[in-house]
Amino acid sequence: WFNVNFRLPDEQMDKHFCAEADAIGLNGLARYRSVGGIRASIYNAFPVEGVETLVEFMKDFTARNG
Repeated sequence: WFNVNFRLPDEQMDKHFCAEADAIGLNGLARYRSVGGIRASIYNAFPVEGVETLVEFMKDFTARNG
């Protein structure tokens, strides 16, 4: 289990991604302070179902926003 760090094409898209994620209950996806981009922390007790939900959201977001 670890942090998953990634970047979208620009900071505005990062904000859009995080806002949509928050709206469906995927909270805590925040800008990674030291290096920029987005960080999803999937440590310890984070359920596998949560990871699967995040992956599905990421696929959907990509399909809608290219």
